[in-house]
Amino acid sequence: MPSTKLPRLRFKPDMPAISWGRADSPPRLLCSVCHGKLPEVALRLWRGDGTSAGLCDECVEKWIGPVTVEA
Repeated sequence: MPSTKLPRLRFKPDMPAISWGRADSPPRLLCSVCHGKLPEVALRLWRGDGTSAGLCDECVEKWIGPVTVEA
């Protein structure tokens, strides 16, 4: 059975602004931070208003670090 726990992300304080996509738009194919191409499986973030962002592996490593799921 898949885990229903959400990962705890810790953004670095000097992270550049994230370009959030509109809720009624298809998911972006570019990283919402550096605007490089997203990998096939990318970290996707959603806010309560439905806007979303996708981060490439390099930006996840540089600005967030390891993604962990807390017990």
